[in-house]
Amino acid sequence: MDKAILIGIQEYIRNDYLTPVMLFVSAIGSFGAVWLFMAMLLTFRRSSRGQGILLLIVILFSGGVGECIKHMVMRPRPFLQIPDLILLGPLPRSFSFPSGHTICAFALAFIVWRLYRGWGRILVMALAIVMAFSRLYLGAHYPTDVLAGVVVAYLGSAFVWRMGKKIGRVIDVG
Repeated sequence: MDKAILIGIQEYIRNDYLTPVMLFVSAIGSFGAVWLFMAMLLTFRRSSRGQGILLLIVILFSGGVGECIKHMVMRPRPFLQIPDLILLGPLPRSFSFPSGHTICAFALAFIVWRLYRGWGRILVMALAIVMAFSRLYLGAHYPTDVLAGVVVAYLGSAFVWRMGKKIGRVIDVG
């Protein structure tokens, strides 16, 4: 099923207009860059410092768990296993399972969803969804890698949220 989905995306969704967008979205998600930047911006304002620290912690914690899983599972990338699949963008050097881009995106999005109301949280969640899809679109991950990334992010964010609430006075998460 993973193969069929990836080949379907390649055959029916990839196009000259969407490819640069997906390459850009994926690039800003490398090493959690856009998410770390967002979290660090919050740490510079006294009123949101605790929230920024919580976001930094969730990205680092969930991303670290994901990296440990990658090295335990050691799943090859799909473009190495599916001859018809063409990778778009830079050659990934790490293992495939789970998707680190997806973990960082959703870990932050799940915390932002709990912290904020209104359009901001919807935009962050939408960006996380687009980030996860970009990994499929580019042929860098299997759908199960992305799904596992969402699960790791959810569990990591739930753990960090609970710990943040327990030490809430220290980091003022609300």
